[in-house]
Amino acid sequence: MSTMLNKDVLAAALNGMGDAQEAREAIERLQAQDLVKIDQSILSSLSHAWKKAGFVTTGVLLAAPDEYEDIPESFYALRIGVLADESRIEVKGSLEALKTCEIRLPSASGGG
Repeated sequence: MSTMLNKDVLAAALNGMGDAQEAREAIERLQAQDLVKIDQSILSSLSHAWKKAGFVTTGVLLAAPDEYEDIPESFYALRIGVLADESRIEVKGSLEALKTCEIRLPSASGGG
């Protein structure tokens, strides 16, 4: 499973965020099993119906356990991008525009 955290992608995602130090440290503490938990939270929020990505990221952020409280919403959007790259979800629109971008579980299983 390729759920490794790319530090360059992380740095790019956090670039320009105000007070990003706490968020950066929280993300750097994440282990592979944390990424699996976060990805599962995102996937369990989805069905085969389209949902606004911003709605999903906000819901996952609010429901996250205390150990993830400093993880910014942009990180969840980054994980959605990873899930899309792995064909585990479908994306309609740009993840840079969470309010208009829509995501869902794949409509047909492609195997795997």
